[in-house]
Amino acid sequence: MVPLIIDCDPGIDDALALFLAAASPELDLRAVTTVAGNRPLDITTANARRVLDLAGRVEVPVHAGCARPFAQDQARCNLVHGADGLGGALSTPSREPTEGHASDVLAAALLASAPNEMTVVAIGPLTNLALAEIRHPGVLRRSRQLLIMGGAAFCPGNITPSAEFNFYADPMAAHIVLSAGADVKLFGLDVTSKAVMPAQWIASLGNLQGRCGAVARAMLAAYAEQDPLLHDACPVAYLLEPKIFGGVHCSVSVDWRPGPTEGHTLAWDAARGDAPFPANALVLTDVHTSHLLELVHGRLDRLQ
Repeated sequence: MVPLIIDCDPGIDDALALFLAAASPELDLRAVTTVAGNRPLDITTANARRVLDLAGRVEVPVHAGCARPFAQDQARCNLVHGADGLGGALSTPSREPTEGHASDVLAAALLASAPNEMTVVAIGPLTNLALAEIRHPGVLRRSRQLLIMGGAAFCPGNITPSAEFNFYADPMAAHIVLSAGADVKLFGLDVTSKAVMPAQWIASLGNLQGRCGAVARAMLAAYAEQDPLLHDACPVAYLLEPKIFGGVHCSVSVDWRPGPTEGHTLAWDAARGDAPFPANALVLTDVHTSHLLELVHGRLDRLQ
């Protein structure tokens, strides 16, 4: 089993990623940590508990983290996921968040485990991870791998012409994390833009046996009209079937300075030999979409 922590900002596509992890016995989901992003922190934290409760994983602790990015006085949120972040599809969570700030929980888990043991999947703004690295320099390098949904290395952004949402939400945090020396696999818009959910696939989720399929269909029905992409499920799917993805090793940095290119991902293909610094990330650029959809559909069918 893969010891795993997921840092997230649910968000409908985060919910799909959590469902996928919850349904996969290969993954030992130790904790979920939350950050402001798709919605403010109190909502993303409640949503993580709602999703895990529905998936039957009430034993997984949920720890709230950073309520705003480093360089702004409030979170940069959006309404693409609806006012409550889940399209109104789930009820009040059955439990309170677990004590402990998300950044402290992440750092403690990495420090308590052997080097190269714990995997971290980060599918929201990277503020919690960056804060853990600032407080404990080198802690992110202890992870086995750090799988990040964020950035747009070789394509336009989705929140500005230059930037993908998660990196734009806290560009300074993204810069810190990518500079930390961890084994980073970057699932930006280069690959998630190819993970398209057809309308008939979304509708088919309603035919699954358990409650999670019907809820997933209800959440995605409205969200997919604006963004029909399986963004956040991609890094979790990679842990299960890495061969359905392809990518290139790159030297990657993030423009964290305020201005028109704030949050822009700068990437140099390492194979070209003209990068200003050594490769620090595998940038995923390809996915076998039909296999991805089949994987997610099959795992959701396991949930009751």
